[in-house]
Amino acid sequence: MEFDEIVVKESPGLCRCCLSEGCYKDMGTEYTWMNENEVYADMLLECFDIGISQHNEGPNGPNRLICEVCITRLRDACNFKKQVLDSEKKFVDMVGRGEFRPKVLIYQSQMKSEATEEMPGDEGEVEYLEDIDFGDPDDEPLKNEASSSEIAVESLPVAKRGRPRKGLKVEKKKAKHEERPKTSKALVKDENAPAPYGGCASERRRKNLKILFNNTSILPFKWRCRFQCFYCPKNYSEYEEFKKHTKSHGPCSTKDYALKIIKGSHVEIKIDVSEITCELCNEPFGDWLEIVDHLIMKHKMEYDKTVHIPIQAYRLADMRCLFCEESFTYFGYLISHVNVAHPQNCYICDDCGVTFNKKRDLATHFRTYHRKGGYPCDQCPLIFENFRSRRTHRNNVHYRKCSSCNHKFSTLGLLKKHILTEHPDNGSLTCEYCAKLCQSLQGLRLHKSKCRVSILCTTDEAIDSSLSILNEPKKKQNIKQIRENIHCILNMSTAIPFKFFSKYSCFYCSKKFVEFEDLKDHTETEHPVCDMKSKSIKKCRGERINVKISIASLHCKVCGLPLDDLNALIDHLISEHKANYDKSVVGCLEPFRIVKDNIPCPHCPDRTFRYFGILQRHMNTEHSNNNKICDYCGRAFKNVANLKVHISYSHSGSAECDICGIKYKNQWCLARHRAKSHDVKDYKCSKCPELFRSQYDKQKHLIRVHDIGHKCEHCGKMFTRNSFMKDHIRRTHLKEKNVSCTLCSEKFFDNYLLRLHMVKHEGERKFACTVCGKAFLRKSNLHSHMEMHKKYGHAIGLLQDMI
Repeated sequence: MEFDEIVVKESPGLCRCCLSEGCYKDMGTEYTWMNENEVYADMLLECFDIGISQHNEGPNGPNRLICEVCITRLRDACNFKKQVLDSEKKFVDMVGRGEFRPKVLIYQSQMKSEATEEMPGDEGEVEYLEDIDFGDPDDEPLKNEASSSEIAVESLPVAKRGRPRKGLKVEKKKAKHEERPKTSKALVKDENAPAPYGGCASERRRKNLKILFNNTSILPFKWRCRFQCFYCPKNYSEYEEFKKHTKSHGPCSTKDYALKIIKGSHVEIKIDVSEITCELCNEPFGDWLEIVDHLIMKHKMEYDKTVHIPIQAYRLADMRCLFCEESFTYFGYLISHVNVAHPQNCYICDDCGVTFNKKRDLATHFRTYHRKGGYPCDQCPLIFENFRSRRTHRNNVHYRKCSSCNHKFSTLGLLKKHILTEHPDNGSLTCEYCAKLCQSLQGLRLHKSKCRVSILCTTDEAIDSSLSILNEPKKKQNIKQIRENIHCILNMSTAIPFKFFSKYSCFYCSKKFVEFEDLKDHTETEHPVCDMKSKSIKKCRGERINVKISIASLHCKVCGLPLDDLNALIDHLISEHKANYDKSVVGCLEPFRIVKDNIPCPHCPDRTFRYFGILQRHMNTEHSNNNKICDYCGRAFKNVANLKVHISYSHSGSAECDICGIKYKNQWCLARHRAKSHDVKDYKCSKCPELFRSQYDKQKHLIRVHDIGHKCEHCGKMFTRNSFMKDHIRRTHLKEKNVSCTLCSEKFFDNYLLRLHMVKHEGERKFACTVCGKAFLRKSNLHSHMEMHKKYGHAIGLLQDMI
């Protein structure tokens, strides 16, 4: 039946795969079958690269339904695809190990005479796959039972989908195989044939990239807000400098680190195709796929086109899109344009139908907009539909409050500044060595650093105590026992070690994960046993590094006993299993209970956090003694690692001016000094050769001369930054006033205008004129008043001179 003849009735239950009516399942919903979870929309996308669209009109409405017949066929297709991929992987591995190489067998003369006899090609063979054509039977080599047993290849799992033909028996097949000669036609046929591509898929992928980069003008690169060399970590802001540097590396090799780290087909490789030329014959091409065919056909390069390489081509010379010829001033904008307007991989959100080019973007979108249960505010009962609305609500409604005067502040920094200036704790600002009272916390830290080093104390008692502290020998830590303790806990319990640097990182291999459950599955699968000789254990040096572990589901691996906390586990392992754990060594493990969206603080369990990064910030602020003090500036830090990073960044003096020799703590301060003091212009316009002292001057020049910037769609005004343009639209055109005064209910655009307004309610005139003594509420009013004094004072002076 043709699809044009189908009459769709206005009733629910229409399969989107065969257009049959009935009671069906939704494609975007997760179902369980044979103890496995199935999402039929994902199965269609992974198996056939087909995305079923959503429409509000029709019999199903916004739902996408599928019938049981199509579900069964889809399962079979997915299983068959998995079987083919597994078989191909095993076959390639066996070819790489050389298990199919022909062997020369030496037989007696009697066996040579038997080798000339030919057996019928179809006698004694059982065909289990009747519907599959295996090619021309004349080209098919005779099967050699003896040689196949000598190769000893592992049998591949093949599902038997057919039945043997009638009249054929397996016993007869075995007998015929025994009577066959021990020579094979395949040995004669493959004698002059070219050898197949050897090695695993990663090795062949590296060989392909080596052929492409060494014989063409195509340049590989990375993007980290600047152009980064593919072979080394050097960054360049200008394209010509990056191009010159990349070509200076010369030919690459498969043993280079840049190619070795490319493992798997998920790593996207960016290439510059501004100029595509064969360096062997200087022939130009328009596409990188054309030059690949040219290298294979004309120059006989062994480029394996069966290996998938996720290459994304860009034209860096003029920043133009290869699909629509649209030009951009910044490469980051070009990447965003290609991902949105010309996606190669289409990932569809099942809830709203928005498409994405990368799976990570779809996952971020789902976490931000479609979390089950919405996004509740932790300070009030309101629930918001997305993460951004809740964040805006928190910033506009729930200010940080001072515990002493109940005054509210918009940021944590303003609150801390208010507490230090208005409510100093005099009892805690006393030096513990000399009892000197300091006026601020920073002053106390600076004094303590000098007091401990120079012993600048006044009383004899304080001097003796300081000397005893300085002369007391530092106890050497038992590094071996620390590692033994960590090794014991990780191998004898279900504690999961991890690191955290904006994401959860594996303790053993440093792979990063957004969700802790993924890290847990990875650790249990890839690293079930902790080795004392591994690099991860050798890095554990007590005070320098503490190992973070999750004890959310803590069990003893030896007897399976569930335990509440780490101390109970240690006592159990020592008493019941005689573990080699030294309880006198403390501080080598940091236990946490990592529960999704509900991570309690180890010191105050009544406080829970959704993100581990916020928990770390809370612990560093509320539960750290910060006893590691910098000798240069007096700042205190939680551990030695943070102190060393601070000293290397702020007090190393590595940035030195090449004109006057002054040293600065970082490159940003050095660039500001060069621009202000020596009028150095390091920022070049991308459209003309003019140079500028700062990035801001360059952006103003682009707006004024080249009409390039962020343009307001309402009034056409240009801005240097996109955030400035959005702020202008909200303030000027949308007239947003979301911040209200708690006393008079007057609304304002932001917190700054609210603070200016609150001066009226306070009524304190802090700014007084030094000429006439008149006081004002705001400093700006005082400046206007002083201008009047200057104007009339000058006029009075002129009149006195005339008189």
